[in-house]
Amino acid sequence: MSDSKLPRFTRLDKFDPHRKDFVCKHEADANPPITAESEALFQQALALVSYEMWSENRNYAKAAQLYEQAMKLGHWKAQFNLAGLYLQGLGVEQNPEKAIELTEDLMRKGVPAAWDNMGTMYMGGIGSLKQDATVAYAFWQKAADMGSMTSQTYLGAKLNADHDEPPAFWGNRSTGLKMLECAFAQGSGQAALTLGATLNVVEKDHVRALRVLHEGVKLGNEKSANYLVGAFGRGAPLVDGVVDKSRADRYSALGDALYHNPDLRFPNLDKVLPLPPAPLPQWDMSAPKTLIDAAKAVVPGASSPPQQAPAPTSQRTSQLESAERGMPATHTRVAQGIAREADLPTPPVRCNGAGRCLVTGIWQARVPDDHALAASFNQWHRQAYVMEGQPFHDPREQYLDIDPAQVIWTWWNQANHLGFARIPQVSVGNPPVAG
Repeated sequence: MSDSKLPRFTRLDKFDPHRKDFVCKHEADANPPITAESEALFQQALALVSYEMWSENRNYAKAAQLYEQAMKLGHWKAQFNLAGLYLQGLGVEQNPEKAIELTEDLMRKGVPAAWDNMGTMYMGGIGSLKQDATVAYAFWQKAADMGSMTSQTYLGAKLNADHDEPPAFWGNRSTGLKMLECAFAQGSGQAALTLGATLNVVEKDHVRALRVLHEGVKLGNEKSANYLVGAFGRGAPLVDGVVDKSRADRYSALGDALYHNPDLRFPNLDKVLPLPPAPLPQWDMSAPKTLIDAAKAVVPGASSPPQQAPAPTSQRTSQLESAERGMPATHTRVAQGIAREADLPTPPVRCNGAGRCLVTGIWQARVPDDHALAASFNQWHRQAYVMEGQPFHDPREQYLDIDPAQVIWTWWNQANHLGFARIPQVSVGNPPVAG
């Protein structure tokens, strides 16, 4: 193949900071399908280099081998991570050109994140690539239009201004906000931070801003947690001027955990830290791990039998779903420190998202496999802690075009224990059964 036909030399439209519109696309819809076998290998590799381990104990060499095995089975994320190891020389001999080639192969396969990565490589002048910001922005624009949440977040922040001051930012807030909303809908915690700060400072929509920043913490964004530490600690307008040291302390503990392990997610944050005016469950501050673990996602325990599910309507969903039911991939997420094991109650308890919660606890959300946003929405960590009698979360608040009535919620139990005077206390596991 001639150099001119390599994906790195794709002729792209020049970045237009004053574009009039942006059509939101999700990268999950563009990425190649992933098999259960390759996902299990990928999760084993991640466990070997987890942030939960001391850096000297991480086995990058073995992880590289597992990534390569998974890559040969078509796992695009494994190939993406392997390119990163070649770029940094972790577990393999440093080889920027190999990283570029692996990225280009993913570009041919239509992976939006690979187009974003190529832009980053041009910005850094990696390997044989000549540093060129103009080319980098062109690739990021292409990636954002394809659905890359990373590019959408970066460009959305750059356009989120009321005047031009290149190259720091440009005055195109309307389009910038659309990009940020799209990235937030896909699960970008960084997009939640920028969007929430804009809603707070510029739009003065404090109620919405607080919800978005709270979601940012759920999505694993340390700076969203720190933002709320400051807001509750000083009684900022964002929190209606009320000083709430207890909430600030809990966001601080969560922020510290995210600093040490950026892979953490806290989908069940409302179990330990619901937004006001909901009262806080009691928590022993000398046991921060309880707070962290209770907010994590839960996954099937090693002894759990596979859960029965409706027959999938697409190969993509069935492959991913299989990896979440009793496969090694589930257990390695526990090893990574990003989930904890639990057992689903039997028989299963399910509710329609348009109704009210029947019983307090952690609930798993899912839409039908043939829904247009199934690939984006049906994730292992799509969970929420909901109190009995309260409405289930509305996906539209996260800019997802999903009617609540289309969501089926499945109960995991995991309600907080009732302590002295039947006051809820932050707890891990199921409530004790009365004798």
